[in-house]
Amino acid sequence: MSSKIVYANNLSKSIINNIEVYQITDIISTYTTYFDKSDINRYKNIEISAKKINGEMIMPGEIFSFNEVVGPRTKEAGYKEAIEIINGEFVQGIGGGVCQVSSTLYNSVLLANLEIIERDNHSRPVAYIPMGRGATVYYNYIDFKFRNNSGSPIIIISRIVNNKLTITILGKDKGEYVEIITSAEKVLDPKVIKEVDKKLPSGAEEIIDPGAKGFEILVRRVVKKGNKIIKNEFVSKDIYSPKDTIIKINPKN
Repeated sequence: MSSKIVYANNLSKSIINNIEVYQITDIISTYTTYFDKSDINRYKNIEISAKKINGEMIMPGEIFSFNEVVGPRTKEAGYKEAIEIINGEFVQGIGGGVCQVSSTLYNSVLLANLEIIERDNHSRPVAYIPMGRGATVYYNYIDFKFRNNSGSPIIIISRIVNNKLTITILGKDKGEYVEIITSAEKVLDPKVIKEVDKKLPSGAEEIIDPGAKGFEILVRRVVKKGNKIIKNEFVSKDIYSPKDTIIKINPKN
């Protein structure tokens, strides 16, 4: 994907200066995800982290680290409590929602045909991104990193408009078309765990947790130039573990 840059009102003078000095003339890739703006805390966390990466310029050969650029997700930095995934469970935590920014960036990086250095998937599927396409982050533990192997400087532009987060990568057009192919390799059934509860009527069953299926997801990146495939590469094999089904029972005497 590539088109010429149209200067927008929300591009700062420093960003425009870098665009002009380094002759960064093209939109190489762009990716959009959506969020619930009524979840004010999560929206705030997305807004803070998206601003941190906006305008970031990566020179040829340099490695971008999400954690290094965004910094700690703390109350002191303005982050709020919102839902995040910890040890496979959805819980409240400071900075919940930041992974939507790293995941949106990851997809724009994939579409820009840049080299992925470090990336981990979520342990559970999330609503804002297809399975196999997320990039979870946790400060000091889990990072998202990529290398600018394009041969030219690139700039990250992140914008929030209403309930949309769009991350665009600017650079120089190489005439490439990138397709990301995602396929479900396997569906993993949850275990059924039955717990005896004598408080229930005799012979009764009660579903405490319906559980959830798990998945193995395979992702490939295909790059074309004209009608010729110049790259067909394995990107990732992500495993989303199933969540056990919990049933309480009181067997008949």
